[in-house]
Amino acid sequence: MKYFIGDWFSDNAIMTEFLDEITFYSGTERKKMLNVPPSLGGSMLFGTTWRSYLSPNRNREYDDETGKWKTKVYAENPHLKDVFKEFADLYFPSFKWSQIQLNKNFKCPKHIDSKNIGESVLCCFGDYEGGETFIEKENETIIVDARNEPVIFNGALYYHGVNDYKGKRYSLVFFENYKKK
Repeated sequence: MKYFIGDWFSDNAIMTEFLDEITFYSGTERKKMLNVPPSLGGSMLFGTTWRSYLSPNRNREYDDETGKWKTKVYAENPHLKDVFKEFADLYFPSFKWSQIQLNKNFKCPKHIDSKNIGESVLCCFGDYEGGETFIEKENETIIVDARNEPVIFNGALYYHGVNDYKGKRYSLVFFENYKKK
């Protein structure tokens, strides 16, 4: 292992250090959901996408490995690919993912992940109180704390969101957004 030691709580502290080094912002769609000032945090996508452009005057960096384009945060922080891969390989090795939603102090309101394919893995980090994730399944609401272990659920089928919290809260949502060939 290059980055982590194999203990969930120690590795959460290590992941928090990596996330503390990133400049967070929110993309247009996430700003519509919840507008968090960049000085406090944001919600951004890490991975590759089929969208090759951001504007008529700016193009994304092409990823030869996937045949898609790198998101802004991936292009700016390419070292995180290995960090996230090692973490995922340690804690959910059989889960296939292509993108990660990175959130900092982003209290997601109740929503459905309409573009995700299948299940997602949620992991939370940081020094905060509260901030549990609620998942509305059939006739019940499940409350989970993804600081204790990765939480797997289908965010494309079930409404979910984040309860109130105090402190600094990070979450990573690993998911598949497009079918692999």
